[in-house]
Amino acid sequence: MGPGAFGQTGFDQGAFDQGGFGQGGFGQDGFGPGGVGPAPGGAPSERPGTGTGVPWKTIGAIAAAVVIGVGAAYAIYGLKGDKVGGTGATGASASPSAPKSSGAHEQAVAIDKVLDASKPSRGKLQQGLNQMRPPCSKADQGIAAIQQAADQRAQQVQQAKKLKVDALERGYTLRQRLVDALVASQRADAAYLKWAKKYQANGCTGPTTGDADYKLGNAASESATKAKSAFVELWGPIAEQEGLPARTRGSI
Repeated sequence: MGPGAFGQTGFDQGAFDQGGFGQGGFGQDGFGPGGVGPAPGGAPSERPGTGTGVPWKTIGAIAAAVVIGVGAAYAIYGLKGDKVGGTGATGASASPSAPKSSGAHEQAVAIDKVLDASKPSRGKLQQGLNQMRPPCSKADQGIAAIQQAADQRAQQVQQAKKLKVDALERGYTLRQRLVDALVASQRADAAYLKWAKKYQANGCTGPTTGDADYKLGNAASESATKAKSAFVELWGPIAEQEGLPARTRGSI
């Protein structure tokens, strides 16, 4: 993001860079302990004057009892199966999707606040470098602005290191990319600040291109740009999911 007036390749410090009820026939062989088979003793029940057959009324009564027994068993076991999440209609219904994690949203918002603070710091650095242009009539203001940017970066580094990210997808990698970018930006600010003070002390004369401190600032700025790109790649999907602003390298 270096100023063009110094003949540099530009100081780009801004690119910054989820059928059944669970029983075997209700737990029995049939619907009763012995089914509806013959009476005890093996001989069919008979009434006087009816021969060996069972009267139709008796058969009808037995059939009605079986139907009632089936209905009662269905109600008892069916309700029991639904209550414990069996295979009844209620138990088989799809569970609702999990709600958005409030912890993840809070952590993403905290990261977003650090990103908001980083953009003005970048602007402050650019302002300071521009004020160092010969004849350096605003050199004092320029140095003060670069110093302020460096101080802000130092605070942002500490804030980023303390961010909680355990609820975010690849949260620890995301945080490290952000810390890497801010640390590199801080190094760039410090190098440019050292150059600016030296440049002012020499009456705003001397080299910019080839100066060791200015060159160090440019190298640190390139490292910051790479880290920002890696961060933005991970941050994009999280920001979209949590309803936060999209970011680019240049917007941080």
